[in-house]
This record gives sequence, structure tokens and C-alpha cells, in this order.
Amino acid sequence: MIEFRDDLPRWQQIATVIRRRIESGEYKSGRLISENALIQEFGVARNTARKAVASLRENGHVYTRPNLGSFVGPEPPDEG
Repeated sequence: MIEFRDDLPRWQQIATVIRRRIESGEYKSGRLISENALIQEFGVARNTARKAVASLRENGHVYTRPNLGSFVGPEPPDEG
């Protein structure tokens, strides 16, 4: 678990950690970014985890597929 700073929202700090893991190659394209895993790893509420994932999605680091979850991008082209 990370030590949170007081000057930034927790969701933003979590998003930064995940973004760095993606950019370093620790998290490869297609890896599931689970809200439940974020909740457990960082000890935060579901809403905080959701905001972190939403921020990553808005910045193009992850994409979300309904009923499947959020994954490290880039998003593959639609099949069919």
C-alpha cells in the first residue's frame, strides 16, 4: 500500500501509480485493471477506485468493455 499525500485526491494518486506501471511496461497491454484489486491494494473505497479508473480511461491508458472490465490500452479494433 502506498502512503497517500494530503495535497492530492487519493484517486489521482492511485491513477498516477497505475499510469507509471503502464508506462514502465510492468502492466502490459490487455491486462485487467480490477476495481476490486485497487480497493485491496490501496485500501480505498470503491468510488475512489472507480474515479482512478475513469481518469486512466479519459487519458487513454485503459479502455473499458461492458460486463468484462477495464484493460490496459490501446483498445483493440472492434471485431465484426
